[in-house]
Amino acid sequence: MNESKLKQHEPILLRILWMLLFVLVWQVAEVVLGVAVLVQLVYRLFNGAPSLSVMSFGDSLSQYLAQIGRFGTFHTDQKPWPFADWPTPRAPEGEAPHVVVDKPQPAPSAPQPAAATPPPAPVTPQPVPAATPPVSETTPPVFEAPSVVADTSHGVADVPPSAPVTPPSTRGEEPKP
Repeated sequence: MNESKLKQHEPILLRILWMLLFVLVWQVAEVVLGVAVLVQLVYRLFNGAPSLSVMSFGDSLSQYLAQIGRFGTFHTDQKPWPFADWPTPRAPEGEAPHVVVDKPQPAPSAPQPAAATPPPAPVTPQPVPAATPPVSETTPPVFEAPSVVADTSHGVADVPPSAPVTPPSTRGEEPKP
């Protein structure tokens, strides 16, 4: 063979190598497409409608397999992905896909400008009711007497039950500071 014939056959030899590589890719993609079909079937059985994401992936993968077929049959010289862009999925033509409805999120609101509000009214102290005597640190605690009648035979007078009683420890003593 002379050099000119070798240069003519070089592109075809390179294309054969690419075609063999894409035949292997075809085999893997074919299995992946079969898995996508089964996943879509199971999804459809459980949710009542097919998944949009599986539909889109399946369409893209089908177009990719078609690109490999067109390249392998010399329909085009454009090599498939990764030498070209991944095929864009088309709009579904069959059954409507299952739509997952998320709970509506409240829209983030822009901070509202502060409205001109009057300043809060000054707090005025309320008078303490007169029925409650003020308690100080020097006033001994007051306890209610139990409703017991004292024995008067020993010269002890009756103490009415409602009268305040000072504890014995503080009777007649000066409070300690």
